[in-house]
Amino acid sequence: MRSALRRKAGVVAYTDGACIKNPGGPAGWSAILVPVERLDQPLTEIPAERIEAHGHIPPSATTTNNRAEIAALLAALSLAPPDRPLKIWSDSQYTVKVAMGDYKARMNPDLWQLFRWLVNHRTAPLSFGWVRGHAGQVLNERADELAGLGAWQDDRAAYEQWLRSQQPEARSGVRNIEARRGELEAADALRPSAAELEHMRDQVQELLRLLESGRIALKDNERQFLYNMAQRLRYPDFVPTAGQRNWLKGLTARARRTL
Repeated sequence: MRSALRRKAGVVAYTDGACIKNPGGPAGWSAILVPVERLDQPLTEIPAERIEAHGHIPPSATTTNNRAEIAALLAALSLAPPDRPLKIWSDSQYTVKVAMGDYKARMNPDLWQLFRWLVNHRTAPLSFGWVRGHAGQVLNERADELAGLGAWQDDRAAYEQWLRSQQPEARSGVRNIEARRGELEAADALRPSAAELEHMRDQVQELLRLLESGRIALKDNERQFLYNMAQRLRYPDFVPTAGQRNWLKGLTARARRTL
């Protein structure tokens, strides 16, 4: 398998993780590796020459979306030739920032220890990049699909049903058209700008970093709220409710008072 990745000067990888229930699982991971002549070579379509891998993580109290994201990262490092320059793209800011050394991870020490072992056995440069999830990057979208299939153990019918259940109209059911129109108007009034969404992403990631480093303590429901918001904020069309905005503001203010 590695021989196919040695045909060019370097390798670009796209990784992703999916967790059906976070925490608890089950979860899935995926890694797509593409041999390239330049690591900055734009990939606007899925190339024929590539390696795809994905897998399943069983339900467990410790199964989380972050562990699935790290598992995908480990898969890319394991598959890529250690003597070829490698760039790994992920839509998980947590994973990218810990991998780059910007965040110190207190949770998942077993996986990060394995990460360091794999990195130390590389002889060629390694770099990382963050890509916005669900924004149309074809290899990120493919990695997202494979991770979801991994979570469902390649049961495509179950996976597609789960995807449909994530859509707002599937959760709310069929409603009166006028009532639905009022809901949409209210949602438009709350619709944030791209800058506001980016600020909320930064707030959530900073709170998760402080939580994982042990610098702040949160209740179980507050931790779950942050994990869920991190997932939802991956979607560029996500519209947070007033309650979600206020809860995030409150947690941010409390963290600042604690530090």
